[in-house]
Amino acid sequence: MIKNYLKTAWRNTTGSVSFSVINILGLAAGLSSFIIILLYLNYELSYDKWSPELNKVYKVSLQENEDFLNTTPAPLAGFIAQKYPNAEAATSLQSSGDFEMLISAGDNKIYQKDVVTVDSSFFKVFPYKLTKGDVATALNTPKAAVITEELSHKLFDDTDPIGKTIKVFNYIDCVVTGVMLEPKGPGHMPVKMLMRDPWGKQNNFWGNYSFQTYIKIKHPETDAVIEAAINRLYYNERLKKANGSFESYVKAGPKTALFVDVVPRIHNFPKHGSSNFTTVSVLLTLAVLLLLAGSINFSNMAIAKSISRAKEVGIRKVMGSGRRQLVIQFMLETGLQCFISLVFAILLLNFALPYINHSFNISLVFWQRGSAISIIWQIVACLFFVVLLSGLYPSLYLSRFNAVKVLKGNYSSGNKGRLFRNSLIVIQFMVSVFFITAIIVIKSQLSFMEHKDKGFSGSQVVRIQATQATSENNFANTRNILLTVPGVSYVSKTTKVPGDNLFTDTSTIGFKSQGKIYRMSSVKVSTDYFKTLNIALKKGRYFTDDLADQNTRTVVINESAAKKLNLADPVGKTITFPYCDSIPMQVIGVVKDFNVQGYESGIQPVVFTIGQKACMFQSGGAILVKLSSDHIQRSVADLNAAWKKIEPAFPLRYSFVDENFRQLFISYSRLQTVITFFGLIAITISVMGLFALTAFFTRQRTKEIGVRKVLGANVAQLAALMGREFIYLVLISVAIITPVAWWFIQKWLQTFVYRIDAGWWIFFAAGAIALIIAIVTVSFQSIRAALANPVKSLRSE
Repeated sequence: MIKNYLKTAWRNTTGSVSFSVINILGLAAGLSSFIIILLYLNYELSYDKWSPELNKVYKVSLQENEDFLNTTPAPLAGFIAQKYPNAEAATSLQSSGDFEMLISAGDNKIYQKDVVTVDSSFFKVFPYKLTKGDVATALNTPKAAVITEELSHKLFDDTDPIGKTIKVFNYIDCVVTGVMLEPKGPGHMPVKMLMRDPWGKQNNFWGNYSFQTYIKIKHPETDAVIEAAINRLYYNERLKKANGSFESYVKAGPKTALFVDVVPRIHNFPKHGSSNFTTVSVLLTLAVLLLLAGSINFSNMAIAKSISRAKEVGIRKVMGSGRRQLVIQFMLETGLQCFISLVFAILLLNFALPYINHSFNISLVFWQRGSAISIIWQIVACLFFVVLLSGLYPSLYLSRFNAVKVLKGNYSSGNKGRLFRNSLIVIQFMVSVFFITAIIVIKSQLSFMEHKDKGFSGSQVVRIQATQATSENNFANTRNILLTVPGVSYVSKTTKVPGDNLFTDTSTIGFKSQGKIYRMSSVKVSTDYFKTLNIALKKGRYFTDDLADQNTRTVVINESAAKKLNLADPVGKTITFPYCDSIPMQVIGVVKDFNVQGYESGIQPVVFTIGQKACMFQSGGAILVKLSSDHIQRSVADLNAAWKKIEPAFPLRYSFVDENFRQLFISYSRLQTVITFFGLIAITISVMGLFALTAFFTRQRTKEIGVRKVLGANVAQLAALMGREFIYLVLISVAIITPVAWWFIQKWLQTFVYRIDAGWWIFFAAGAIALIIAIVTVSFQSIRAALANPVKSLRSE
């Protein structure tokens, strides 16, 4: 019986090739898009799931007033390990992240990301495995290094690296004591090389807030219990004043507190900070909507084809088939076509995945050991849902035909099922209008960000990565050498470069002014910094080579800082760093606000200083070189030659500031591409479904059209009559989805401090576009029916 059902299903599928191809490809497009997002979702949820031991590992972070710091005091890990009874071990570390460090072994020199400086307890907390070396002793000695197999091959080819020397920044000699097996899955903190901190002892003081702290607990506890315990210990050790109790400190609203994140939740669900999971959730929702549109289209196409199969149903019923057998037959046909759609979707996936992986810098694979079974089950469940959604209603609709009526040529079912069919059309166009609205809004916001005045000019400004020795101790000589390069007009340095994604410090400092504390950002610069970036001066003056300026006795602030200080004219007023009341610094100028971090966050109040002579040392950032040349490539080549005099052991590492700033928008550009792609598919599927249903209803009303035409109706009147119902349905879909789209758009735009105003014209434009698409689609079939010869349709009357 099943064999006969399948044979019949195959014949019906191949019997009308054009119909089946349109149906199958429409669903395949929706399925492939959904599977891609499904793979992406599984990839995001797989972060830090490569070992069950990670469920006992927590990252400890610090809250100070309104600031949430990823870095903590250096001794915190040892303090928690010693004082907290449920701590099995604790470790402090510093990760280079995307910052590339120069690593060399013999003649092999490479720039490597994800180099992590650790203490001896790292492997007691993180469950990494070694293929060579002993995990218990690998980090016991200072300057010990553990590298991955990939890095070992880059530096030492196929030879055994154990005992060999690696130079870091051509300065630190590390001895390889182990080769690490890379985890089978992504993590929030990738590791390519572990380096035992050579300055661990001298850096281990409470004022050093440059380490990340992780602890491993013995017994499972809730976050609240862990936080309460370690905060009580931290309060008693570091924060307690006089006889104040921990309970009274908490009730008063603690200004300083520790909080924890279990490692598997850091990437997607951190307590504070940004997460990519919101974007993934939005994409998954849109992919489900797209799949729903494809399934509805499949159902509509089956209904449209029902007239050609009405006699088949009648004959089957006369021959003894019951409604149950007919439903099974039609559901098998739907299942077969959905399976073929899935095969096409997987083929499309194989072509699309390399492009997606390259564009989004991820590594999605369809078949991966460990997760393949889970993915397959998810796809099977999805296919089952699609088969039910696509085939159940058409199967019930077809099996309901009256055998006597259809064999007489009467295929009309009156108004039965019209509400359901109309609902399907409304849902399809709701999805399309939502996508059209999203495309307009994302494109408008992206255009706004690209053209908004940043407050500075990064054009022809080169960012050069330098060692601390070059940028701090030897900057004057470095500046003089670079200024000899033809086309170089300014050379400066800063600890915070506009557009930087590396080590962007968003923390604030409690500056004191007029007896009050004001939390503001501190940035160290050199004399020509504002001229290099063409930042406008609003009041006072820029820095000069004056002795006070060069020795951290003066400051320049931005407009936001002036507002925060609540001073109409701050020039001439004094300000001090925390705990440095004896070293006042005079405000000599106010510069225009300029954006350094994109438009998701507001411009911070900033205090700019020169030098390190005000109780607080800051380093990092980069050297900036302003070019005033029409021959940029030649200038860069000259810079490269000059750099060999400054740092002979380090190749020139440069980028352009305006390009770096533009990279801050790359995720939104990718989102726009994805939404546009999904939107085009959704619109195409909606047009196909509307086209099919128009054909269906037109064929049902063929004789009515003939009668009206004989009675004098013209083509325009007939086309309006046939298309009016569909236009109403599209207008209903616009009316329903517009408030929903407005809510979602407002939520998304609220993630930006600087954003467009989602005015009425956006929703009007989206509705108008959908309406025009519907009118064009419906008019084609309506006009075709209206132009037909009425004699043919009335011949049987």
